[in-house]
Amino acid sequence: MTGSTQPEPAPHGDEASQDGAASAEPESTPPPTSLNGGTTSVWYFVGATFLFAGPLIFGVDDFGFFRIITLVLGAVVMVAGFVVLRRESGKRS
Repeated sequence: MTGSTQPEPAPHGDEASQDGAASAEPESTPPPTSLNGGTTSVWYFVGATFLFAGPLIFGVDDFGFFRIITLVLGAVVMVAGFVVLRRESGKRS
């Protein structure tokens, strides 16, 4: 049944697997923090770094209001990163 959304039948009919506990999922699994198993807080810090360095990266000569906005946004994103890091550290211990 290629392309079908229906599950394939078991090789020996509709019998249940005899593997027992080996095929069962663990009872408690930690919540995933990201797709690759790492922490998500690091992306807050990466974003804050780009916000702090944004005017220099993009070559903005006028560092007035735009620089103040990027500094404030960078600080907010960094604080959010610390909050997420603390939450993730609490779940691990």
